[in-house]
Amino acid sequence: MGNCLTISLRLAGLPADAVLEVRLSTEAEDADPVELLDWVFPVDEEARFLIQETFDLEENPDLPEIYESFLAVMEQSRAGLCRIELTAQSSDGVTPLEISDAGTGSAAGDVSLLLTPVYDALGYAVEQGYDAGEPDLLEWLQLCGAMYFLDRHEVPLPATELMDDGDGLKDVIERILSLGLAGPSENGEGSEITVDGRRFIGRLLAETETYIDRYDIFKDVVWDEEAGQALFDTGHGDDLRVETFIAEAVDPVRAVFLLRLYDGTLDEYVGDWEKLVGSREFYDRILEPVVDRSVTPPELLDEIVDQGLSFLEDARQMDVEREFNARIARRVGDLPDSVIE
Repeated sequence: MGNCLTISLRLAGLPADAVLEVRLSTEAEDADPVELLDWVFPVDEEARFLIQETFDLEENPDLPEIYESFLAVMEQSRAGLCRIELTAQSSDGVTPLEISDAGTGSAAGDVSLLLTPVYDALGYAVEQGYDAGEPDLLEWLQLCGAMYFLDRHEVPLPATELMDDGDGLKDVIERILSLGLAGPSENGEGSEITVDGRRFIGRLLAETETYIDRYDIFKDVVWDEEAGQALFDTGHGDDLRVETFIAEAVDPVRAVFLLRLYDGTLDEYVGDWEKLVGSREFYDRILEPVVDRSVTPPELLDEIVDQGLSFLEDARQMDVEREFNARIARRVGDLPDSVIE
């Protein structure tokens, strides 16, 4: 390539030795570190191919996979799913940058950057108008979270008398009590979930199971380009459930949160539940799959969804036919031998 600029990239979350080193033409020397990312991770697929052709696979055969990891984060950033924090390392020390910064200076000389994706699921939900169908999204999340710990782990309902006004936990408990979802136990010791509370939990469980029945097939998808076919449950596919929720006009915040409750994600937090249940940051962490996800072209996603739902419909039809045939067989088996003859 002749004279060139070398840019070394690391991605937070990958091993320290997973360094992506790319050589660019000297034309890139006038670009700032943020603009360099557009050189290394162009939107155009052909331009990406040209970048990958420069990889020294003998020195590091994992470079294509490392590049794909970076590319996935860049696609999330361009789709508004995350913000990327940049840390530029040079002989002058470490310099924090913002990916949206402009005019951060020339990239003259080789450049070393650390990319850190920052996800804000609740902020994204507000931007997109996702509210889980509730007047106040955060209040609903807190209510469901607290009810989960009361039900699944039978934690006692804390007394609110000594809590300060404005305490997040106090607000959640008072909401539970005012809605009649839990109250003092009959023996006066501790607390218990009421009949209305059980109904509330039952409705959430039933709703969650409908999401599982219809959309679980999309948690592991590989697209076979040559065959023009989606492959499901391969063990190494992409999780396209959130994208499918959105395509099907299902609120992804509500669906993801209920699925996370269902799969026991919150179990590891039971020891700190009183500190966490009123915290906005806690729900941001739980809801991260809403934003930390694949970005699939709309036309391709539509085809995958159509194939997946058709596959489910065919499977259900086969189940109905098997059950029908089984009933017929049972009835024939109950008939006297003389009738069968």
